[in-house]
Amino acid sequence: MPSIKDVAKLANVSVGTVSKVLNNDPTVKPKNREKVLKAIKQLNYVPNIHAKSLSSGKTKMISIVSSTLGDEFHERLGSSIDQILSENGYDSIFFPLLSRERLKRFSNPSHFLYQTDGLIVSSLSLTKMFEDKTLPTSKPYILVDTRDALNDCVFIDNYYGGKLVGQNIKLYENSKVYILGGYEPDEAFSSGVFSERIIGFIDELVNNRGFNKNNIVIMEVGLSWKESYEFGKRFTPNQKHKFSIFALSDIIAFGFIEGMKTQGIKAPDNYSIIGYDDLSYSEDIGLSTVKQPIEELGKLSAELLLKKINNKFEDKIHKSLMPKFIERNTIKKYLKLTYVSLGLQKKEELAWKRI
Repeated sequence: MPSIKDVAKLANVSVGTVSKVLNNDPTVKPKNREKVLKAIKQLNYVPNIHAKSLSSGKTKMISIVSSTLGDEFHERLGSSIDQILSENGYDSIFFPLLSRERLKRFSNPSHFLYQTDGLIVSSLSLTKMFEDKTLPTSKPYILVDTRDALNDCVFIDNYYGGKLVGQNIKLYENSKVYILGGYEPDEAFSSGVFSERIIGFIDELVNNRGFNKNNIVIMEVGLSWKESYEFGKRFTPNQKHKFSIFALSDIIAFGFIEGMKTQGIKAPDNYSIIGYDDLSYSEDIGLSTVKQPIEELGKLSAELLLKKINNKFEDKIHKSLMPKFIERNTIKKYLKLTYVSLGLQKKEELAWKRI
């Protein structure tokens, strides 16, 4: 009987992409969807979790739930999770959680989501999603990229990452520091990473560098490249002094940098800027940023979940990974970046904390 891995191999895509096609994920490229459906038909593949569980007592399937789709961070995170699951003989099924209506369905303990051997929940806060602050299942699960005192979790220390930016950002006399972020209209679909970065950053500036808190300005500019680009086109700082920018993601930094260039304002000549994530384009444009151990995060979360499934890990899981600061020239060389070339999604497909 063909497996989901056979389908992925024949279609020349990842197992995660096949899973998304099976779940009618709208973010799958039409070309990839067509290849997957063709492979499914050719192999006569039929997902059958219950048949697997009858023979072994386990489905050898893991449910992956996320409210964020399509961006580089979560693509890399998902690939690293899939790698560990595949190496251990497990397949995965992807469940996008993009609306309150779907959240209601996920609240049902009999939902198909909970019929697998375990769950990985990415970038979501259960304390804001469910009244009892946990998933309605006895199956093992682990939260990824979310700090949660009540549930097993693996996360990157965003508070420390914010402090790293505070330690390294350039401060200019008689000038302000601007924090550029986005917003999420529904807190249920946010892990709070932006807030943690902001708190760490401000703590470092005010308490350790003696910077005047009144000169720190938090601005909602949007989450996408396009939104931050438009903001950069109309942003009018005091031109008499250099200023500093902490962009809460590299994508926000990319758009802002190009938008400012339309005004003839360039980094590092007129201002300094630090991003967050260390995405693939960051090194190309010389952006100073905070590097997140994305692959390590995904692999560790999958490994720990499998240990829980096999009763090899009984203690409470609360693992934090440390980011590191990458110093570059802010703009070493300039590449023309476009909304399409960065592979970005629409704002409503992203989930961040309102600030």
